[in-house]
Amino acid sequence: MDAPIETQADAPRPQRESGRSKVQAFELKGVVAPLTALRLRTADMGVIAKQLLAKVSQMPQFFQDAPVLVDLAALGEDARRLHFGELASLLRSHKMVPVAVTNADPGARVRAASAGFGYVPPSAPRAGGRTVELAQTPPVEATPTPETAQDGAPPAARQATLASSEAAPISQAPSARPARASHRQPLVVRQPVRSGQTIYAEGTDLVILAPVNSGAEVIADGHVHIYSTLRGRAVAGARGMTDARIFCQKLDAEFVAIAGAYVLSDDLRPEHRGKPVQIYLEDGVCRVAAL
Repeated sequence: MDAPIETQADAPRPQRESGRSKVQAFELKGVVAPLTALRLRTADMGVIAKQLLAKVSQMPQFFQDAPVLVDLAALGEDARRLHFGELASLLRSHKMVPVAVTNADPGARVRAASAGFGYVPPSAPRAGGRTVELAQTPPVEATPTPETAQDGAPPAARQATLASSEAAPISQAPSARPARASHRQPLVVRQPVRSGQTIYAEGTDLVILAPVNSGAEVIADGHVHIYSTLRGRAVAGARGMTDARIFCQKLDAEFVAIAGAYVLSDDLRPEHRGKPVQIYLEDGVCRVAAL
């Protein structure tokens, strides 16, 4: 006698896992997150590539894995010539993450979407982050001297504005014969610096009387004084002032740098963690020493 044939209808069905239908796999919500805004002033990819390399090479760790919002407001009609695919590849080559465009007309928005960019409306708020401006013609370089070291800024520091509600506005590029800047009062911050927030003391020192939390950035053209715990990132001498220093009461930093030379969290010695320290430049190397 032939064995009975089991049809699909007769086959036992697997039992549905208990509670599977009640599990919420995900949720979608709008958030305000820090972004690096790349404000283009030219569609020439050659110029963009050259200036971006010069800018990122100053402090590569600051831009690593940074989400980038490309702002086309200053391009005008030149936005039609911008190659979004090449721009996305260029950003990735510098370990940056192209995310979206803003201030784009419908045509540019469609071409950007085909290259993998999202879109952010111009009125959407952005917390913290950085603004990087790339110009059509590079500004005239001034050679720093002992008298003008704080005035003759490298391109990366001069053209980059680190956005913050407490930051000073960006300065204009210095002329070929910069005048000595007058003394400026330090920027004093009394509130904790939150994750995603950036404080930039342009042309002066930065004094912080509260903790700098993980994910926050504090930057000064002069010295940085932190009378509390440093858990985030700190940079002194952002314009190339090699005798700038960072002082903090308790070191637990992700990243510290003096005039482009830096030390990562993994490189901090155990005897310096959680202790009062000073950070300075010696023979081109960023050093950490106890206070």
